[in-house]
Amino acid sequence: METTKPRTVSSIGMFDMLKGAGMLAIVLGHTAELYPLQLSNGLSLTAFLVFVYRETLMAAFFIASGYGFRKRSIGKCIHQQLKSLLKPFCYTAMFTTVLHFIIHYKTFHYLPGSLSESIKVAGGFLLGLPHTATYFGQEFFSCGPMWYLLALLMGWIALDVILNIFPERYIPWAVGGCALLGWGASLVWELPFCLIQGAVITPYLYLGYLAKRQHWLDQPLSRRMSCILWAAVLLIPAAAFATGITDCVSMAEWTLGPISILLDGLAGLLFVRLFLRLNRHRNALVSFFEAIGRRSLYIFCIHTVELTAIPWYLFAAKYADRPVLGICLQYVLSLGSIWLVCALLQRRRDLVIKLFPARRHTPQVHYTPRH
Repeated sequence: METTKPRTVSSIGMFDMLKGAGMLAIVLGHTAELYPLQLSNGLSLTAFLVFVYRETLMAAFFIASGYGFRKRSIGKCIHQQLKSLLKPFCYTAMFTTVLHFIIHYKTFHYLPGSLSESIKVAGGFLLGLPHTATYFGQEFFSCGPMWYLLALLMGWIALDVILNIFPERYIPWAVGGCALLGWGASLVWELPFCLIQGAVITPYLYLGYLAKRQHWLDQPLSRRMSCILWAAVLLIPAAAFATGITDCVSMAEWTLGPISILLDGLAGLLFVRLFLRLNRHRNALVSFFEAIGRRSLYIFCIHTVELTAIPWYLFAAKYADRPVLGICLQYVLSLGSIWLVCALLQRRRDLVIKLFPARRHTPQVHYTPRH
């Protein structure tokens, strides 16, 4: 007999609200970091308020991605990830570099300087740098928020390799070892192509993978597990106050080393559960967040272009004495530009479909048992 118990998770869009709220928080974070308000212990107030749970949010994103993970052959996994993630990365790199050159030349009217700076931007994308670094004696800029796509690509492949070559009982140890290897490498050298970040986020993908297999998101938490997850949430800001810095995966910085990586993952799992609970209440706000979440890939790409190509530091300098106003104005401008480009891309897609209607064939549907 089929159960009538309502399911907490049941559709492919169940994480849209989480992604939508996350996108708004990410844009706000990148805006606020240009307007630092220092506390007495050296910690930036804006950094603390906006970034204290930044890596928890990123961990939640990776856990949500891992929920859709399926074990494949290593070759097929690599091909799939390159096809789905590398293509938007390359398009974003091209548009960012070109727009960066145009805007900087129009702003400063100095061709050699604009060309030099744009080469640094292009080099950062080619090397897949999560933050500004020096290679071959030359400084290159970061690839901006696109580090997330590269880290996801590397982490997905790493998890698939582990699942294919290790016996079941050794998989958790291999996943943990992968994260430790990435963290250890960050102490020595900044590897290109977000290899460090890809290794460190592998446990988050594995958490999502286990959450689906063992129905963690369908069942209530035990009292013990609930206390562990909430303890992680409380320890993260405590560590930030104690050390004067916040975690930053893109910079390969963790306040408490591997302990911070673990805390971010546990708190991220709680974030996923909380957003799924909020998702049950259907209202206009939830629908708004979900609409943003469905366009999260577009937003990541467009935000990378505007964040890197536009010299926002000039705007921030004008409002250095009025940081709150500067944050609000820049945030509105950033979101407005992202919305405008998203709308144009959607209209372009509709126009192409209208002008060049493709033949639609009804494919044969084959039903296969799912295990």
